[in-house]
Amino acid sequence: MKKLLGTVFLLAAFALPGLAQWRLSPDDQRRFDSYYSRWQDYQQKNNASEMQSMQKRMLDIYSHYGIPPQTPYWRVASNGGRGGDRDRDRDRWRGRLNQNDQSRFDSYYSRWQQYRQTNNRDQIASMEKRMQDVYAHYGIPSNTPYGSVASNGGDDRFRR
Repeated sequence: MKKLLGTVFLLAAFALPGLAQWRLSPDDQRRFDSYYSRWQDYQQKNNASEMQSMQKRMLDIYSHYGIPPQTPYWRVASNGGRGGDRDRDRDRWRGRLNQNDQSRFDSYYSRWQQYRQTNNRDQIASMEKRMQDVYAHYGIPSNTPYGSVASNGGDDRFRR
């Protein structure tokens, strides 16, 4: 009997968080998604102070909606947790550009990486503007990491 109760308790512990649904207002959901996206970017850049700022904002939304603070952020993000599968999300834009645009984008991306290594801010901004122009042409969300579109897959050390 103890084993049965233990098993039921264990199953409930894993199943209940997955069943939880939080309905944020559309404005709060957009805000949360923005915070979550920036938190992921800051996490990649190892920027602890900005990560903490985004965590505080996300936890404020948690508090407003009664969401337990130990709930993973991806469970509240509007993408339904797909952010937890970074490889799939990261690669979904690869191969969408025509050959000429892909070649041009890869050139911008390569130079952007080099300019980031030398901290050449003017050229970094110039390459980002050019890559964002390609994003706009193809309807790629502006917060998509550049390595997700580069044909070589990019280097995560250089994610925005």
